[in-house]
Amino acid sequence: MISAVLYGRNDSYGYNLHKRAALSINCMSEVLTEPDDELLFVDYNTPDDFPTFPEAIQDTLTAVAKERLRILRVRPSVHERFRSKSHLIALEPIARNVAVRHSNPRNRWVLSTNTDMIFVPHQGPSLSKYVRDLPRGFYHLPRFEIPETLWETFDRQDAIGTIDMIREWSQIAHLNEIVLGNEFIRFDAPGDFQLMERDDLFRIHGFNESMLLGWHVDSNIAKRLHLIYGETRDLMNRVYGYHCDHTRQVTPCHRKDSKSNDLGVFVDNVVQAECPEQALTWGCVDDEIEEIRLSNTRNRVYLNAIKACLPNKMTVPTYSEYVNHSYNKVSYDEAHVLPFLADIFVNAPPGIRLGWIGCNPKMFGMFASIWPDINPGGEILALEPFGGEKLSAQNLTNNLEELASKVDAFVFDYKATPDSATSVEKQSILAELRYAFIELAQKEQALSPAIPRRFVVVNAIHNPFEQITNAYLNTARTPFSSRIRQGFVVKVSEQTSAWADRMQVGNAGQKDGSVIRTLGSSSGLVTYGPYSPIIKGKYRVELQIATRKLLRGNRVKEWLQGPAKIKLVAGDQVLAKRYLKNKELYDGKISMQFSCNQKSFLEVKVWTTGAHDFEIRNIETHRVV
Repeated sequence: MISAVLYGRNDSYGYNLHKRAALSINCMSEVLTEPDDELLFVDYNTPDDFPTFPEAIQDTLTAVAKERLRILRVRPSVHERFRSKSHLIALEPIARNVAVRHSNPRNRWVLSTNTDMIFVPHQGPSLSKYVRDLPRGFYHLPRFEIPETLWETFDRQDAIGTIDMIREWSQIAHLNEIVLGNEFIRFDAPGDFQLMERDDLFRIHGFNESMLLGWHVDSNIAKRLHLIYGETRDLMNRVYGYHCDHTRQVTPCHRKDSKSNDLGVFVDNVVQAECPEQALTWGCVDDEIEEIRLSNTRNRVYLNAIKACLPNKMTVPTYSEYVNHSYNKVSYDEAHVLPFLADIFVNAPPGIRLGWIGCNPKMFGMFASIWPDINPGGEILALEPFGGEKLSAQNLTNNLEELASKVDAFVFDYKATPDSATSVEKQSILAELRYAFIELAQKEQALSPAIPRRFVVVNAIHNPFEQITNAYLNTARTPFSSRIRQGFVVKVSEQTSAWADRMQVGNAGQKDGSVIRTLGSSSGLVTYGPYSPIIKGKYRVELQIATRKLLRGNRVKEWLQGPAKIKLVAGDQVLAKRYLKNKELYDGKISMQFSCNQKSFLEVKVWTTGAHDFEIRNIETHRVV
């Protein structure tokens, strides 16, 4: 009978979105009582790594709502072709047309509405019975406002109770004011209840997809249907519509200076019902639109896949160390990391191609076994390891260029072992992996794709790879236990040679924001890092140092050459070293030049004898030639 059309995205648009949406969806589901009735929610342009909005709030939805709800996911890749035409990130006419295209053809009516509306039939719980025998045409309702404090008192899980409560409170609080509009919309804010014949919408090619700036989409469709029928009818004698007001917080569309579609072009001057310019394309007819039912969500698939891959339960906790002496010696347990790695891709578009660069066959095997479940139709193209055991993969390549050209996302598996710091072979393998990351990241920077590719690094924490990922990616500070760093490459203009915030502190140093300070009279290593990639050439490193005070009576014997030392290191090679005199510490700027004859990773180390209390405000590198 009725296909109710809603749209939105997984964000925080307007005050208390999750509650008013759950109230609305749950209450609408109760008044749709025919077997073919459905709620179509178009999740428009939610980021690929997030679940859809209904999935995110599914624990607040009733069993009836979950049964009625069909989620149609419009990915950011679809929105990309509209992005330059609008400041908005959710486009109403596109979303509504997708819903109409995918609506149940057995239903006569399409109800275009929003996720803040609650419909209250005058008698009984059913809206469907009231529209079964309606004459042909299209129908509007006046919108009655519910103050925010009032609707916040409703129990989102008690839909019938909420409808009954609104019946009572609408009279107690004198809410039922009818605001009239012009003849073809009948009432102000017509877009919250527009009941239209499904056949009519297909005949006139849906909502006008040129209206991408916000506002008046409802008035446009009303004007076009009015041209067909010559009147706009209402259902006031059968049902009332109530709107959960949400204007405490000013949203982009409700700003007083917000852009809007031209009322003259799209309403006043409309003279035909059809939109012939979009006759063959409306509703994203050529795009792959995913349909999701809450009975089989991605998170449920994720749980089942993890359980199948890890049949043996953990019986006792494991231990790891995140301390100075464990630096560059951190490994991981594959069974522990797998759920965190899979979590990144569980909401990705189905059928993506994943590039895998790593040297741990066990991790690869476990992840590859669950990949078909969490990403149906997806493929993994693996780079042949730089050393060690081969990966059991059907798609292998030894060509980094080929891998870069064929995949949609990258995983770098950087498994160190406790002896990695002393194993020359292992260090060589890990260094090659870091260089592969840098090469692919630089390629991505050069391409600057409209939709960037995700870079995921396993175990890039508390080792040289952490500084490299921080240099090239916009990463979140994920917990150590996850062993994951992930994000998208920064633009070249955003990549900086200033290193202070990427340095690690030693036993004689501490961080205060991006400033590194000595620990009073403690002697030893102040700071080290950031393992920045360099190629063959000549360089200059500059340090900005400020002496806070001379520690009088310090009994720590100064080095013969001076109270502080700087060393520049690339692997096992010392590129330059410098002992600092008292005067240099007070001058504040230290400059050192060095040459490198091959690609490597630069590490800056600063020591103190404890004779001076100083701070390092910045470290920069510049290539001379």
